[in-house]
Amino acid sequence: MSFLPLFFTILTACLLCIDTANGLSIHLVTSPIVTAFILSWPTAYLPQKIRGIIQFLIGLLVILVCLVDCYCQEFFASSITPLIISNIILSDARETIEFFTTFIGIQVFFRWRIVALLLMAIAFPFALYFLRKPIAVKKPVFLTGIVMLGICAIIEIPATYRYAQLFFQHRDYQKMEGLIFRHYHEEVPTPLHRSVFAFYSLRLSSHTLEDIKQTTFAAQIDSCSYLSPHIVLVIGESYNKHHSTLYGYHLQTTPLQQKRKDSGELYVFNDVVSPWNITSNAILGILSLWEYGMKESLGEMPLSPMLFRRAGYSVNFFSNQFILRGFLKGTTNQAGHFFLADYEVSDSLFTFRNFKNCKFDTELVEQVNDYRKENSQQHYTLDIIHLIGQHFDYSERYPKPDNSLSMEDYDGKGIDIEDKLTLMQYDKATHYNDIVLDSILNLYQDDDAIVLFVADHGEEAYDDEPLHGRLFQEPTPSQARNEFEVPMWIWCSQIYRQNHPEVIQRIEDSVNKPFLSDGLSQVLLYLAGISCPWYDDTRNLLSPHYQSKQRIIGGSVDYDELMK
Repeated sequence: MSFLPLFFTILTACLLCIDTANGLSIHLVTSPIVTAFILSWPTAYLPQKIRGIIQFLIGLLVILVCLVDCYCQEFFASSITPLIISNIILSDARETIEFFTTFIGIQVFFRWRIVALLLMAIAFPFALYFLRKPIAVKKPVFLTGIVMLGICAIIEIPATYRYAQLFFQHRDYQKMEGLIFRHYHEEVPTPLHRSVFAFYSLRLSSHTLEDIKQTTFAAQIDSCSYLSPHIVLVIGESYNKHHSTLYGYHLQTTPLQQKRKDSGELYVFNDVVSPWNITSNAILGILSLWEYGMKESLGEMPLSPMLFRRAGYSVNFFSNQFILRGFLKGTTNQAGHFFLADYEVSDSLFTFRNFKNCKFDTELVEQVNDYRKENSQQHYTLDIIHLIGQHFDYSERYPKPDNSLSMEDYDGKGIDIEDKLTLMQYDKATHYNDIVLDSILNLYQDDDAIVLFVADHGEEAYDDEPLHGRLFQEPTPSQARNEFEVPMWIWCSQIYRQNHPEVIQRIEDSVNKPFLSDGLSQVLLYLAGISCPWYDDTRNLLSPHYQSKQRIIGGSVDYDELMK
């Protein structure tokens, strides 16, 4: 029984990862037992010279996976998921450093499960060494173990069957999504199974990327009227609309935008929802012509920037988060970083793409300004500006000192001093974002330009619950309000308002229509006057023929039904 030290190590590590929040069941125990046996028993038949090394590597890998899983549970209320694995793979150096400085610290040693796994990692090599000789097991104990293992295996058959279905979808992305949101990937509740599925789903999404590339590269347009010569799409980050003065917040976090609204040049949309509270997924929705509810699959619909390039627009992408260098080529999360990570797609979609991110968003605006000065002769432009906005760590999102707000502004909030400080930092980041957005509008004030601003998603900021950040789970009404409702507005220069009164009228008529941000590409096509097989007037928010659709958030929840 030379595999027993490894067996009990795997079993213990998996048991430590059990999340009791959703209740207990025998399934939570039988699954780790079967998994531990399958991984450890074959090592007993390895030659003695390499057996210890193989067992050490397997055990250490299992402990590491369990550590990551436990950490995610303790600090993000989520086990390992494809989104988490993808974000780990695709994080750049700055995001990684900020993550460790924000979330890795002395607090991990106050989580007993994490401490237990760390001690296991230290003790495991010694256990293998001192127990390297086979352990003799008496026949009654052996037979009892076989019977118990058989019972556990029988219990696990239905769950294992459902879990296995995930691996036989043959690139059917939508069916995969359906199984995910029915929680088939959680049917076998061990961190090892969760990790295997996470990497598999990333592989599947890379195939989806190939389908998108083929469709996008082949896309052609019928004609273009160049209705709007200069279109600007600004994508905000982690923006809770309820912390904006534009939407009734009691503090002056967006005075510059409010001033432009009062002057009649900025039109605020009141009922906009993002389908995802994940940046990459939300940007996919904004820049793909695929929308929820379509009969076509994601891979059958092109990315809208390609249609602008076909029309002769200069399409320029400025991001303070996603720089092409550092991405793993072809790696993507579910519905994620496809055009941001793939060099071929990026080169096809964008005339220009910035190659340097900045500490503050005003520096990104300077990059936009420099590019515009060097390329002032361009007649038709689509500039996509992706900010870092209010992404955590909030205190790093605005220059110091900043005296726009003080701790006294939060006296009646009912949270402790540390949380008040975090909330104040979030609001200061929102106030700084107001300055950034105003500086962007100043760049285009002398052009025949229209600027659309929308946030990728919202953020928890101590509104309904004493927490900040995002919760990656099926949204509750409170989470839908804070994490999925997003600010959106359209600004038009004076020249644009004079030249396009019919567009202005359409905008004014549309500010209260319900809208899901994955339909924004239809609005962009209308503003450019692009005629193509994928334009649908009933999906264009600014059209009098617009028809509101079912607004699904988080992949499975009907927002409007939820908020009733």
